[in-house]
Amino acid sequence: MMADSDVATRILFDYEAMARDELVEAAMKLPRKTVRWLAMHHPDNRVRKWLFRATGVRIGSRSVLNIHLRVLDDYEPLVVIGDRVSIAPNVTLVAAAAANNALLSELPEGVERLIRRSPVRIENDAWIGAGAIVLPGVTIGAGAIVGAGAVVTREVEPRTVVAGVPARRLRGAV
Repeated sequence: MMADSDVATRILFDYEAMARDELVEAAMKLPRKTVRWLAMHHPDNRVRKWLFRATGVRIGSRSVLNIHLRVLDDYEPLVVIGDRVSIAPNVTLVAAAAANNALLSELPEGVERLIRRSPVRIENDAWIGAGAIVLPGVTIGAGAIVGAGAVVTREVEPRTVVAGVPARRLRGAV
């Protein structure tokens, strides 16, 4: 039996010699955290998508998920990426957020504001720029563009361009 590190190494470096079913089967033998790490760092978009799907992320057809995509969803099916979506490197999708071990989580008046678990949806043909952060409960509309480095705190209407911190509408009807 192969050690987890051997399986991970094979997925990371020998993926071209592996059939899709073989790769997914190998990934299913690993802890989800390891599979998610492999998905974030894998050099091949096709394999990245398979690995993200294996950890509960729903991804449509012909989407491109560039390297270092972080999906924070507590491994629940909270992130949906549509068809033909383009996600640049270093994007973070936050569907589950909490104060973790901070004492803030013990304050009764702050708990509701600190703990968020809400779906993130990126609709068909959207484009998310490098380093953007999308927070819980946000839907990026069909054909919308999110500028590089933006922090998206609320819904982005279809076919609009947003940028900045927090993201604001720059123009519509792309």
